[in-house]
Amino acid sequence: MGTDSTNSDGPVPAEPNEPCDRRTGRRHPVDTSAIIHLIKVGSRMRGQILDLSLGGCRIHTNDRFPVGIYTRVETEFRLHGQAVLLGGVVQAVHDRNQVGIRFLDVSQRKREQLVELIEELGEASSPREASGDRINGAGHADAAVHDKAHSSTDPSRAPGA
Repeated sequence: MGTDSTNSDGPVPAEPNEPCDRRTGRRHPVDTSAIIHLIKVGSRMRGQILDLSLGGCRIHTNDRFPVGIYTRVETEFRLHGQAVLLGGVVQAVHDRNQVGIRFLDVSQRKREQLVELIEELGEASSPREASGDRINGAGHADAAVHDKAHSSTDPSRAPGA
């Protein structure tokens, strides 16, 4: 009566062929410009960071991404007024203009800076995540969907207000 015949070794995946997400940190939506320095090629690409975690980021590049995975890069961006430069490797190329970067060899000082920035993102975005807003480089929300609470009947939203 008191025994359960289910697997006691831990949770069983819902789908056996479901891919495993190895990411240890939560992704935070961001919308800030970035520069990817392609170290061996000696060139750089501009784009927008789409999301950021302690382990890496996803960037939409303005031009087609010219190299494959495991290419060493440096990612440069500004967030909440702080300049950030992190070394890493291309972990995934999602399509011609979207790349996943895994941060490597992050010093203790840079890791602390990244933790602080991500904590600020979490504080700034938590009430907005449900609406799909992204946090831009200045730390402000960019509405991804129209919020009825800010309709034209709100006098503070009137043009010139």
